Order: sequence, then C-alpha cells, then structure tokens
Amino acid sequence: MTKLRVDVGDGPLSAEYQRLLRTALRRGEGDPEAALAHARLEGEYDPQILAIACDAWLRRMLHEHHSATIFSRLLPQLIEAEVTLDVKAVVLRMSMDELRHASLCAGMVRLLDGEPEIDAELKTDPLPRHEDAGRFEAALRNALFAGLSETVALALLTEERELATEPAARAVLEQLAADEVLHAKLGWGLLTEARERLDAQAWSRLDAYLPIAFGTLEMRMHEAMPLGPPRSDGELEALEALGAMESREGRVIFARAMTEVVIPRLAAEGLEAERAWADRRLER
Repeated sequence: MTKLRVDVGDGPLSAEYQRLLRTALRRGEGDPEAALAHARLEGEYDPQILAIACDAWLRRMLHEHHSATIFSRLLPQLIEAEVTLDVKAVVLRMSMDELRHASLCAGMVRLLDGEPEIDAELKTDPLPRHEDAGRFEAALRNALFAGLSETVALALLTEERELATEPAARAVLEQLAADEVLHAKLGWGLLTEARERLDAQAWSRLDAYLPIAFGTLEMRMHEAMPLGPPRSDGELEALEALGAMESREGRVIFARAMTEVVIPRLAAEGLEAERAWADRRLER
C-alpha cells in the first residue's frame, strides 16, 4: 500500500498535456478545468458534509485513475483480436480520458479543502485471458464488461449531474458523463460485430460468461458505494449539491440501470441476459 497523488506536473510534457485537453480530449463546449481553476463553493456546508463529499471524490479519483489501466491493457488483446484501427486508436483515447477524469476529481478534492492523495494499492491486475475462448471472443468479454461498467456509470453520473447545484461539481460531472457515452460504445460496438465473427458455440460461451460478469460488476459497484449511517434529508441534499450521491440511492440506480437498460439491450442481441441476472455469481 502506498499513496496515489494526482497532480499535473510542470515538466517538458505538461504543455503537450494541455494541448491534448484543448484538442483530442475535449468533448462539448464546457471547460471543467477552467471552472475549477477559480472556483469557490457557492453554498454554506457543515465541515462534516465537506469531509464526506471530499472522501467520495477521493475514492472516485482513485477509481478513474485505475480505470485508465483497464483500457490501456485492452489494446494488446484488441490487436490480437484483429479489430480495425479505429477501435484500437479510440481505446487509447479512452485511457487518456480516465486520467483526465482523475485530475478533475483531484480538482474537486482541492475545492473541498482536501489533498488529492489516497492510500492505495498501485499494482494492478492483468485483464482476464479467458483461456476457453478465441482471441476475438476473449477481447469481446473484457470490452463488454468495460462497456457494461461505463453504461451503469453513465446512469449514475447523469443523476448526480442533475442533482448537483455547485457549478464546479456540475461542470466536472458533465465532462465525465459525456466521456462515458463514448466509453460504453466500445463493448456494445464489438458485441454487434460479434454476430458475424462468432459461431454458435462461442455465442453459448458468451451466454455462460454473463452470470459471472454480472456478479463481478455488482460486487465492484457495491464496493465503490459503501453503506454508511442513514442521513437526514438536509445532509443528503447538501451532499448531492456537491456531486456526492448517497450510496443507497446509488445502489438503487445501479439495479435500475441493469434491469431497464443493460439487460434489455443484451437480450436484443440474442443473449439470455435476464436469466444471467437472476443467476449472477462470482467466479469460483
């Protein structure tokens, strides 16, 4: 265990990073970095509420930083799977997006009078190789899992953005949500391609994988939304204003996104998603 600190440096690559923000990584008209640079909280908040919100943004900072490794590690599998160049290039952009997200979360931590550092295990696990599957099939599973995660994250971010009243928090959440729209397309796009590349046996193996994918996703989402003591309506409203949704509500939105968005969309592709959700489990 060591400390992860998220800072943009001032070395020879910092100017190139700023150029990336202005060009390749920009989505929409907003500029959340500028919104954070001179931001001040408009509301008055109890110090305990600020501390809780700060912790939530710290945990999000860590999650976003870690997510960069997921997309970057997908690239070798996508190369082995012989996907087209556009997919390989855009997945690297997704990894850069996640690093930018970590920086934006760090800016929110500073706004909440915290320091953007957190004790964390910086060693990351490799992506599953799925030895029972062919190369495209294995890459599809990992890309689909990432896409499911991003689809659920989009639902959560959309709700948080609508509830946030602090301008800086809304600007950051707007950027994160805009990027998740793109990120979710990776898994869904490859799933559409899979109809032409996978035979019936491979499709059956994908069906068998879904309960494990759902169980793992639920576990990770719940780990990211630990339950604390019940809070008053006023406390909940203050946290929402700062972009920090209460975990119980987050878990409800996760379940709703799965049953109303993810499962119907997978079913439309011919997968037994409803059964997989009922049978979800962790791999043993």
